[in-house]
Amino acid sequence: MTSMLIPAFFRRLRRNRRGNVLMIFGLSLPPLIFATGMGLDYGSAMQLQTKLNAAADAAALSATSAAMLDQPILDAKAQAYNVFTTQVTGSAGLVPMNYLDPNQLNIVVQDVQTAANGTVRTSTVTYSGESTNVFAGVLGRKTLTIRGTATASASTPPNIDFYVLLDASSSMALPTTTAGINLMKSKTVRTDYIWNPNGCAFACHQSNPDNPKVRNAKGQYMDYYDLAHLNGIELRIDAGKHAIGDMLTEAQAESKENGATYRFSVSTFDRAANFKNIAPLTTEYATARAQAATAETVAVAMHANLYDRQTEYSGSLQKGSDLIKVIGQGTRASGDNPQAVMFIITDGMRDEELWGRQMGPITTDQCTAIKARGIRIAVLYTTYQVESVNYDQWSKDNVVPNLYKLAPALQSCASSGLFFEVSTDGSISDALSALFRKTVISSRLIK
Repeated sequence: MTSMLIPAFFRRLRRNRRGNVLMIFGLSLPPLIFATGMGLDYGSAMQLQTKLNAAADAAALSATSAAMLDQPILDAKAQAYNVFTTQVTGSAGLVPMNYLDPNQLNIVVQDVQTAANGTVRTSTVTYSGESTNVFAGVLGRKTLTIRGTATASASTPPNIDFYVLLDASSSMALPTTTAGINLMKSKTVRTDYIWNPNGCAFACHQSNPDNPKVRNAKGQYMDYYDLAHLNGIELRIDAGKHAIGDMLTEAQAESKENGATYRFSVSTFDRAANFKNIAPLTTEYATARAQAATAETVAVAMHANLYDRQTEYSGSLQKGSDLIKVIGQGTRASGDNPQAVMFIITDGMRDEELWGRQMGPITTDQCTAIKARGIRIAVLYTTYQVESVNYDQWSKDNVVPNLYKLAPALQSCASSGLFFEVSTDGSISDALSALFRKTVISSRLIK
């Protein structure tokens, strides 16, 4: 009996696998522990790297701060060094760094002179350190390398002279809103000897008004310009001069913040002979604002066809260019002069007498000549809408066919990136502000 049980016992023992599970688990436990531990080491290293990255960002930005831009490069490097080392020294898990070793900490600060942006300072902070391992150290891997780079760039805001040219031709007496256009047309209908059942969208500044339906409280004829203002209708010329006032306010605040000097000149143009520099170049913002507020469209004589060719770009731009005597880089170095920027606020429709009547887009020859002098041109195009001018046959024949050409020509006139278009119901003030901001460079973290 016993002799029969012993072979059976060994057969059952041979088939039993339960002991193998414990053995396999025992053999696999150390690798699992070390894998988990190394994961914790890696996570700790990444947290430490995040902290050092933040310190590098702060250091790079400190070298390009407004306070440091006027300081020598060595001072800027010292500032970045102090910021980084102060934030990093004593960090838990970080093997002490040798900050004088360029392989562990390298700070580069450079200044580059540019025509558009003045002095551009770039600061680059690069570090390489070691994070202490807890678990992986048992296997001989005592540290994990962590590294990073931060680059910041900023410019010393250049001193700039702004020469603003506001189109004051009769077409700038177009209301700025659809509601204003419709109201203006409804109030200027004529059914007398001049048959105009659709009215006129333009609030022309008439020297000899004669619409029997448009009279003031005394029963006297009133021109459409006064009619628009009496009814609270904002015209493009109004929005333009308000926008100039807003830009002056913004420039004053910006100058106070960044230390740059911004001077402004404001002129109006229609016929070249009528070019008016209503605000000579000045840093007196309140004075320039008050003078800009006096701008108004040119007066026209109704039915006399006198001087209706009122938008002479070539001659007007030449007069605007003549105002600009000296042009510099805008740095704060002794002997340098401010940069020059010409702002043109216009509806873009050329209408001048030059070997016959010339209508259509602006010719860019004068723009090219101005830019060749080192003057940047910023253009704010107050868009002509077809529906505002297609209600009479003359406009349909002479104006509407040219509308699609206006924006491309003005964009070609403008310097790169300095063209902005605002249509009916848009904000001319916001658009002019956006153009102004494009001429001011701000500090930024690159990476």
